[in-house]
Amino acid sequence: MYERILVAVDGSPTSDRALAEAIGLARRLDAELVVAHVVDNSFIRYDVGYLDVGGFMELLREQGKQIVASGLDQAKKAGVRARTLLVDDPLASFDVGLAVEEAAREAGAQLLVLGTHGRRGVRRLLLGSVAESVARQSRLPVLLVRGVPEAPAERSSEGVAHGVTA
Repeated sequence: MYERILVAVDGSPTSDRALAEAIGLARRLDAELVVAHVVDNSFIRYDVGYLDVGGFMELLREQGKQIVASGLDQAKKAGVRARTLLVDDPLASFDVGLAVEEAAREAGAQLLVLGTHGRRGVRRLLLGSVAESVARQSRLPVLLVRGVPEAPAERSSEGVAHGVTA
């Protein structure tokens, strides 16, 4: 069915969950897994003042290399054929979703796997979504893996249970 799957990772818990799903799927289908990371250089469009842009970009590239290396290690430990792809857009197109789609095509992937935060309403409108952008633009099938919901803040029952005996 799918001989090559591309999973986009960014080091977040949500992308870790997508990676785990992609590894499991690749193992079941005996597919090759391409672990990809897009170096997000969108900060360049803003006034960055005295920031050493070249140095900061190198830091982002190194971070991306570590992220894909970790994903590759996890895939290999699971017995999955895998390779990495670091997508760096020196022209600063600012469209991470488009970069993911192009990377998948160049890698020869038949399926894209991405994590999604599952935001709704105003939060989605304000924050946007790379996953949503890819799902809308992609000519390939896209599997969106919802991230693990945050645990509710621990509530203290102190005071509520005070004086109650069993």
